Amino acid sequence: MKSIRTRLVISFAGAILGLFLVMSAVGIYYLTLSIDTQSAQSMQLLSEEKTGELNTYFLAVERAVNAMSDNLSNKVDVELFQSSSEYREQLYQSLERQSSGALDIIECALSVYYRPDPELYGGTAGFFLAENSSGQVQSLTPTNILEYETDDTAHVGWYYQPIENGSEMWMEPYTNENIGVYIISYVKPVYIGNVFLGVYGMDIDMTLVHQSIDQLYYENSTASLFSSGGNLLYNQDYTGGLDKSEFPEEIQAQSEFFKVEYINTGQNYQYRVGSKQYRIIVTQLDNGMYLAISTPEASLYRMCDHMVFQILLIFVVAIVLVVAVSVRLTHKIVTPIRDLTVISSRIAKGELGQEIAYQSHDEIGSLADSIRKISVELKKYIDYINAQAYVDAMTGVRNKAAYMAEEARLEHLIKEQMASFTIYVFDVNGLKRMNDTKGHEYGDLLIKNSAQCIRAIFGNGVYRIGGDEFVVLTEKQSDDEIQRQFARFDEQLRFFNIENSNYEEELAISKGAASYDPEKDIDFASVFSRADEEMYQCKAKYYQMHQDRRRQNE
Repeated sequence: MKSIRTRLVISFAGAILGLFLVMSAVGIYYLTLSIDTQSAQSMQLLSEEKTGELNTYFLAVERAVNAMSDNLSNKVDVELFQSSSEYREQLYQSLERQSSGALDIIECALSVYYRPDPELYGGTAGFFLAENSSGQVQSLTPTNILEYETDDTAHVGWYYQPIENGSEMWMEPYTNENIGVYIISYVKPVYIGNVFLGVYGMDIDMTLVHQSIDQLYYENSTASLFSSGGNLLYNQDYTGGLDKSEFPEEIQAQSEFFKVEYINTGQNYQYRVGSKQYRIIVTQLDNGMYLAISTPEASLYRMCDHMVFQILLIFVVAIVLVVAVSVRLTHKIVTPIRDLTVISSRIAKGELGQEIAYQSHDEIGSLADSIRKISVELKKYIDYINAQAYVDAMTGVRNKAAYMAEEARLEHLIKEQMASFTIYVFDVNGLKRMNDTKGHEYGDLLIKNSAQCIRAIFGNGVYRIGGDEFVVLTEKQSDDEIQRQFARFDEQLRFFNIENSNYEEELAISKGAASYDPEKDIDFASVFSRADEEMYQCKAKYYQMHQDRRRQNE
């Protein structure tokens, strides 16, 4: 017969261990749910960041080629072009100077060229500019187009393919045998009416694209670049690319997602290769290529596996401990487990700043440390991805999130007595009236142009913190320097209003500034308040001068 003590210990042990298992299961469930949610968001942000980065390369090249070809169409005299070799040479030199500037500005561009009809004007007519290994622009002897067949892509595909296509196009990446570099080309045939003027083009070194694709820092993720026809162009394991007929199992599994229902959805999908499970998200780039980002699920759930191991370890130890302890310790065992379960639930809901106050050197303390570490690691991953999204979509300046992060940093420097900074505050005058009378699209244009004017003077340190409110944060500047900056800004605004015809009224922006003074300011907010007050005084003067007594925030 079992003693009451034995039965109580067994009952107590069974109840405690049963409760422990239930709570552990709930914690693991919520942690798994949190990982699923956060990994989906992280992969989406990573995909958007990388897609945006690559599209920036392509868009810059497209704009440059279109601008240069438009310039050719606008300035050329067709009759002289066809009849005068001297006129053509002068035109080539003029276009070459313009193109040299564009090549120097566009970081990703390797070379730029303009080639007229070789049958009419000679096989080497036109120009060819390329950057050398030092980044300097050089004028090279153009390839003699007449020496190659029209289907010789490696030498003259950049000339014949856009003519055959009938419009501008991105070529599939190829090795240009003329310069011995693996590139991707954007080429455009230029016409005035039915008169063919030639082909304008610009090349991107695919090495830059490969470097961008390789720079992924999320849970062992890898990226693959595919052509619009479905061939593999680049992958860390297959740097030379592969034809789709040669795909190994892992690449074939990825290519199954190049369908309308999977592309550009912002969602990730599961696929399996052998015994391994993966997540994949696919986007189509502006030049028609596909970018696929793949993440092993084992990496995503590594923290969860670690927690399961910790729970199993605690479970084994707890069996021995529960038998040895008295009923008097029940409260000390159950309560921290319950608290940790609540915290795990909150972590699963995204409340990653949970403070785990429980400290001990027993198994429950080990579990608390595990959850604490998981919370910290999750926050690091989320903070990293969120840090990639600090740009305001409308204006291109930094957004409110970036501003808040910088404010926190400066606040910390103030506490450490190491702060030295100046705040500039700007506010667009008359925005509400423009929205009410002209519509929000007109108001949005007003905001964008305001951001451009501010950025022209203050560079990349501009933040949009509200609808029409902008802030610039700089190293501490003297009062004289602040006034010089404002004078430059006023001149920029005056020049903009002279050149711009979008508005019936002049674009007007109120401004104020203040520098951190340790004898006056106890925190960041007090510096901002002084700058904001000066801005509102400026706004009041503006409305007084324009006899407008409506609220200044309009």
